[in-house]
Amino acid sequence: MAKLDFTLAIVFGIAAFIGLIVAAFCFRTALRVAGERDGDFKMFLWTVGAMVGLIVAGMSAAYILLPIFFTYSGL
Repeated sequence: MAKLDFTLAIVFGIAAFIGLIVAAFCFRTALRVAGERDGDFKMFLWTVGAMVGLIVAGMSAAYILLPIFFTYSGL
């Protein structure tokens, strides 16, 4: 069972990290596009991308990583 937990922690840890990187990139791009003329729709789409990245990272951490860490930490 420990091998499966380790594999899940690695896979979802990478997914959470990539989600945070995507969110940061999309948020930065949304802020850059916000200064453009008629860039409202582009800003909205980049902001949605940032939210999707944060949701993927948060769900991976909350539902997969934290229970694994709590199980093996003894809390």
